[in-house]
Order: sequence, then C-alpha cells, then structure tokens
Amino acid sequence: MEHASMSRPRLWRAAGVALLACLLASAMATSAATSLQVAPTTLQLEPRQRAAELWLTNSGTAPVNLQVRLFRWVQQDGREQLLPADGLLATPPMQELAAGQQQLVRVMRTDSEAPASQQHYRLIVDEVPDLATRASGMQFVLRYSIPVFIQPAGGTPAPRLQARLLRLDDGRSGVEIGNSGDSYAQIADLALGSVERPRIVHPGLLGYVLPGQVMRWPVERTAVDRDNDQITAKINGESTQTPLSPPPAR
Repeated sequence: MEHASMSRPRLWRAAGVALLACLLASAMATSAATSLQVAPTTLQLEPRQRAAELWLTNSGTAPVNLQVRLFRWVQQDGREQLLPADGLLATPPMQELAAGQQQLVRVMRTDSEAPASQQHYRLIVDEVPDLATRASGMQFVLRYSIPVFIQPAGGTPAPRLQARLLRLDDGRSGVEIGNSGDSYAQIADLALGSVERPRIVHPGLLGYVLPGQVMRWPVERTAVDRDNDQITAKINGESTQTPLSPPPAR
C-alpha cells in the first residue's frame, strides 16, 4: 500500500521553495505598490541663486514616506565621502507622499554671497520602510543621490582632465582620471581608440571627478587594446567624445 506522504528531506525542500516564493511575491507586490521618481536628476545653482527646486512623484498605488537630507560631497584618495552639510537646507525634510501625489522640495542657500569656488553637495532622498510591511515580509526601498552644484563668482569654471590605463590593486584593468581644473567632470561612455571610431568600454555613466581629485574605476578591455590607445569620454552631458590627455610624466 502506497503512502501519500513525502520523506523529510523532500518535505523540507518543498517548504523552502514555498517560503521563497512567498517572500518574492511579497517583495514584488511591495515594489510594484510604490514607484518614486525625482526630477531633475542634477541641481545647478548660479553664484547668487538662493534656491533650486526638486519634484518628487509617487507614481505607484500606495503611499510612501520620504526623508530628504543634504550632505557636503568630497572626494579624497579616490573615494567618495559625504560630510555634514553647511550652507544648504532642504525643505520639507520629511514627507508622506500619497499615490499619484507630487511634492516640491526646495533646496535653499543660507549664504547670499557668491562662493569663491565651485561647491559640491549630494541630496539624498530615501524611502522610509513601513514598519508594518517590514514586519510581515521583505520590502525594497528606493534611494536617490542627486548631485547639487553651486557655481562660483567670476565666470564659469571648467574641468581639465588627464587619463591613463592602469592595473588596479585587485588585479583588474582600470582607468585613472584626474581633474586639475576648477569644475566637476561627469564622465560617461568611456572609450578607447580614435575619436572617430571609439570602442566603448564602459557605456553610460562612469562617475564624477571633482576639482583637484583623482578617481579610478575598473573597465573591461579586449585583447586588441593597446596601452597607447586614446582615451575618450562624453563630459558633462556632451553628445560627442572628448579626448582625455595623458597625465604628465612622473
């Protein structure tokens, strides 16, 4: 006579699969319920501009609680750091956004004088987890990190970039980009080869290099690459590739 029962290992495996399916379903349902969007994705303030505006939109089907914070953005020894902000405020700092609702966030300067050099901040928008939902299962929360730049008096600064290929400490191929100019540089579509026929080795946004800093990133290279390949990239949203000069000989 056959018994309609599972062995214990098979029962445990089946229970594990069922539990995983429930957790994934809960996470997918929570993720689909809230959908946070921000605009614009970068804020620029002119030398004497006192405030900038950021719009938050909940395009999902459930309310979302948000926290907005400002940090001073620095780079040191090739690493990003967020430090306590001075000179900027974001209001409102906390907000519950209903489904389909929009909220205006104002980023305001506390100093009316134009800065002597370009200033760099990050505006962090966090979705605050709902305690009831978190207790009942997994919940994915969103975070946006938005660059905020305040331009200095005395004209528009510009980056001056130098780039070279190198081997990173972990053994991977990488690129080092230094910025000896007075303005940030947003690096996108990093490529090797000529400007006319670039080979994109990192499509999309690579990162930022702030003035006076050096940053390194891993990049994929192919067997046909040569160490003397021209390095090009799209700088600060430009549509064309810009050649990056090699660093001065040491």
